[in-house]
Amino acid sequence: MTPAGTVIRNQATALVGNERYLSNVVETVVRPLCLPSLTPNGTPTTPGQEAGISPGGYAYLPYVLTNAGNDAFTFSLSLVPDPHDWDPAEMAIFPDQNADGLPDNSTPLTQATLAMGEILRLVVGIRAPASATGSLLLTPVARCPNGQEDAENYARITVTTGPALSVEKQMPPSALPGEEIPVLLRVRNLGTAPAHTVTLLDQPLPLPFVLGSAQAPKGRLEYYDGTTWQQTEPQVVKGVRLVLDRLLVGEEATLTFRLKVPPGTPPGQVENLARAEGPGGPAEGRAALEILPIYQHHLGPLGNPRALPSGEGSTNDRQEAQGLAGQPLCFAHTLENAGTVQDAYDLHVEGLPEGLGYWFTGMDRSPLTPPLVLGPGEQMDFRVCYLPQEAGTFQARVVALSQATGARNTTVDLLNLLPANALGLVKEADPAPGTTLKPGDVITYTLRIQNAFASLSQVAVEDALSPHVEFVSASHGGVYEAQAHKVVWTFASLPQGETLLILKVRVRANTPDDSLVANTFLLRSQETPNPLTSNPVTHPVFSVNLLLRKEVSPKEAVVGDLLTYRLTLENPSSASLTIRITDTPPPGTRYEPGTALFFPECQGGGEALEPRRENRSLVWENLSLSGKGKLCLTYKLRLLPGAPKELVNTAQALGVSGNGAATASGKAQALALLKPGPFALGGMLLGRVFLDMDGDGTFGPQDLPLPGARILLSNGVQALTDSAGRYAFRDLEGLHQVMLDPASAPFPPLPMPENLGEGYRKRAVVQGLTVVDFPLRPPRGSVQVFRNTTLRLGPFSVEKRIVQVGDRLFVELRLKSPEPLPELTLTDPLPDGGAKTFSFAEFKGEEVLVYELEKAVLTDPEVRWRYP
Repeated sequence: MTPAGTVIRNQATALVGNERYLSNVVETVVRPLCLPSLTPNGTPTTPGQEAGISPGGYAYLPYVLTNAGNDAFTFSLSLVPDPHDWDPAEMAIFPDQNADGLPDNSTPLTQATLAMGEILRLVVGIRAPASATGSLLLTPVARCPNGQEDAENYARITVTTGPALSVEKQMPPSALPGEEIPVLLRVRNLGTAPAHTVTLLDQPLPLPFVLGSAQAPKGRLEYYDGTTWQQTEPQVVKGVRLVLDRLLVGEEATLTFRLKVPPGTPPGQVENLARAEGPGGPAEGRAALEILPIYQHHLGPLGNPRALPSGEGSTNDRQEAQGLAGQPLCFAHTLENAGTVQDAYDLHVEGLPEGLGYWFTGMDRSPLTPPLVLGPGEQMDFRVCYLPQEAGTFQARVVALSQATGARNTTVDLLNLLPANALGLVKEADPAPGTTLKPGDVITYTLRIQNAFASLSQVAVEDALSPHVEFVSASHGGVYEAQAHKVVWTFASLPQGETLLILKVRVRANTPDDSLVANTFLLRSQETPNPLTSNPVTHPVFSVNLLLRKEVSPKEAVVGDLLTYRLTLENPSSASLTIRITDTPPPGTRYEPGTALFFPECQGGGEALEPRRENRSLVWENLSLSGKGKLCLTYKLRLLPGAPKELVNTAQALGVSGNGAATASGKAQALALLKPGPFALGGMLLGRVFLDMDGDGTFGPQDLPLPGARILLSNGVQALTDSAGRYAFRDLEGLHQVMLDPASAPFPPLPMPENLGEGYRKRAVVQGLTVVDFPLRPPRGSVQVFRNTTLRLGPFSVEKRIVQVGDRLFVELRLKSPEPLPELTLTDPLPDGGAKTFSFAEFKGEEVLVYELEKAVLTDPEVRWRYP
């Protein structure tokens, strides 16, 4: 009952970012509400009081008036006799401040002004005429200024001759559960003759009796245990009475005792009827007790809402837990309605830093929306969940607010929050992330769980595989779920520290070029319901290499000439690429500015495209090459003085796809030769390796040249002797050491004056043309060359000859190519059918092949290779 005139104000607040916005203020004024309450209540059929009256005598009926409204009001008081057998000679309402059941004075009351909640004791006085017979029903009426009234308060007065008993019963108008209330019973003889053997009793009692509380100045006390009346007070008193041997005219007797409202008694009205039996009776007196509601609630940790044993605000009313930033941290609580009526409770949390959110859930984690409605004695378990974004220590005060009274009860949650990186997931891969893979390649993933947070329970680790890979194996019992195409690890618990899980997958054979194999893994546990995700690792897939071909024109040039180089690059894949071409010009050359031309799809007149200089290399970047497409690039180098005799130019291309796949070409070379000019100067060291058949130390008609012998200079430059056993080193000058490799010429040298050591090394001063021969002791027997032939095709040449050593015939094949030739196959037909076949994955340089032959028949060999 909110007091009249109270102003209820309401205003809404909105937070947008860091700005706070307020709505307009709405005000509500509580209006006065007048409610009179007059007790005891009674109806015509069930009067609240009964009294006897003698003709011409008086009867007194006690009442209590309460202002049950929300403001001070003036109540008008009146009496309504209806129905009645006789008209009262006098009838009025008097104050009874001393609560003795008799008027305080002779001035009747017609109105009473009471403050909110104030009570006023009244007594109704009635005098019967001398000729009165029968009974009278009478009700006092209390009326508000607006007409609201309480008129159901009937009492019955019966005219008797001789003794006339009157009973009054008094109790407080209201009480709370747990309180003791005093009860007063008063019996009077208002008749014209004494009443003998009068009993004043209260049975059954509406509330538990307080043992030892019954008192009576006169008469004999007796107690009822539910079966019999006895003078000794039993352990359980169901009724109490006062037995009087005699009650004289005008005499009164009283009985007082106490009753207790049991804790938890629901609110409501308790009526109690007292009765007087004997001559002049029976007479009844009724009183009503309003049991007030108790609003009380407790909020505390789960299962301990009262925070026992220490209670509210103690350490028993506090919970502490460790959490992780970015993960919800939940505390379980119990709310108890310790009152006697149903109440609704609003929940909120105080003391949190700005931005730290919270919500309420049931114990089954379902959303819970306050207010919580609880009946008397009912409890509810719930959880408060917080979602911290930063590390730190925070104290949250959880508040339960009664909607009925506004009373608060609180409990404290202490959050100790570690940074999010206290539990980290790191994904590693071998090959390293970013490495371009080919179908069939195996990737080994390492799932690294770094836990400095806490021991985790009910842990699930999931690794969703890329559609471009197939599962191979997993450590620690990881299970591959084919339908979801993922690997799952489950652990009942995972301790602090580092845990490593290994997962192997294979790139599928049908993976398209420029596909991206991406992979992460996640972890969830009871402590981290929000899944944690690792860093991603990605691998592009590309199955083919670029095809690069390089050509130079002219093949021979002199100092000052321009060499034109042409690069042709093809993309066997269907994925588009961004190309970088790196070309390293040979020493002694210089790029001629403005000569570089770019030909998309190797067509058209070409677009000018200058290279970028990077050390000695020329670099063309960001060239677009479509799937299955090709491009061409031409440029020119000028030949400078001092250039080497052989001009080897190397180029390589690197392509990067849209997804970062990298594919490269093999190194492509182009060979050009420097023709010496007519005035070129330089020393030359030459000589011959031969079997000295006559032992004179010089080459003669009978001597045999030794082809394929390896001659080396001290600076590492080497040469092989030709079919005539000759070798040559150009552009030399000064003192040099020249050596014959014994492994290529397994014959002892003849002793000569210039020999060093065993004679495989010689010292020579090169001036102009200098000759150094290596005569060797011939083996026993002889070697004779019958026939020879030479095949040349592009950069490749093969020289075939048949030699006789003793009685045996041998075929010697000498292969030579300055450029790498992929998938080279040489087929040498045999005289009697069939052939000898020699295969090379890639051939470059020189090599000698020998096999034995039955007949001295010379056939022509065949050779083929694949251009890129």
